[in-house]
Amino acid sequence: MELYYSEEINVQIIITLLKANKIKKVIASPGATNICLVESMRYDGDFEMYSAVDERSAAYMACGMAAESGEPVVLTCTGATASRNYMPGLTEAYYRKLPIIAITATLHEGRLNQNYPQAIDRRIVPNDVSVLSVQLPFVKDEDDAWANNLKVNCAFMAMREHGGGPVHLNWETKCSRIYNVRELPQQRYIQKYSSGSELPIIHAEKVGIFIGAHQPIGEKLTRLIDRFCEIHNGAVFCDQTSNYRGKYRVLGNLITYQEAKESPLASIPLLIYIGNVSGAYMQLFPGEVWRVGDDGESKDLFKKQTAIFEMKEEQFFDTYCKGEPGN
Repeated sequence: MELYYSEEINVQIIITLLKANKIKKVIASPGATNICLVESMRYDGDFEMYSAVDERSAAYMACGMAAESGEPVVLTCTGATASRNYMPGLTEAYYRKLPIIAITATLHEGRLNQNYPQAIDRRIVPNDVSVLSVQLPFVKDEDDAWANNLKVNCAFMAMREHGGGPVHLNWETKCSRIYNVRELPQQRYIQKYSSGSELPIIHAEKVGIFIGAHQPIGEKLTRLIDRFCEIHNGAVFCDQTSNYRGKYRVLGNLITYQEAKESPLASIPLLIYIGNVSGAYMQLFPGEVWRVGDDGESKDLFKKQTAIFEMKEEQFFDTYCKGEPGN
């Protein structure tokens, strides 16, 4: 019988985003709970895979490979105490800022502290073994799939930003032995840009800007937003807390929050999102969302975030008002 990718959605999310990030090096330690990930990587064929029986040695191998190659290295092992052997190597990776991805497998959270064998609690890790640790519950519906996709994207971004360092994915599995997925489903890939990055080109024929609650917007930023809208056929969706008073202002609640009718004006190929939480409850349907803010944080309100721009809003709009980046 031929084996393909695992039917488990978490496995598909992890592998697809590893490939999107061009991460190839994998050090696998044998076990039962991580077998559907390892077998799916083996079937894929794009990964450069190594076997290390001892997890402590595997972690130090990953440190050496990452330091020498400058590339991220994946570690994966079974559940239980095996993963504890990663800690010495991950501690070194943390202080050396090495891009290591530790992927540990776990069974249902309900087994913790119930005397189930090999069920240990990895929900909290020491501060100096990873720059970000995320928990990936078993995927039961679309919301689970969206949330886990976002978490894995955020982990891979954290591995590279602000000096970088190791990250940890703790994924819940049912240890499925069904490998019937011939092609990986498409997964959203989120890319982060900073002040020194080459920024992407805007191809959308019309662009919306959504402004959540925002501090007072001065004349310069207002002028830049208005100019951006002129160039890119844009409009600004906001409420009174946005503090934007430019000429492209649209108080969109009445238009977009109709239960009986979905306005075509709410469908926007590209939405630029600035500001913070808003109680406007606008029903906007963007094709993709670019989040702009100097905090560099993910705020995936519309579940369509594809890019994060860690920079001042004025810098972002000024750049795109001067012409497309790279032209």
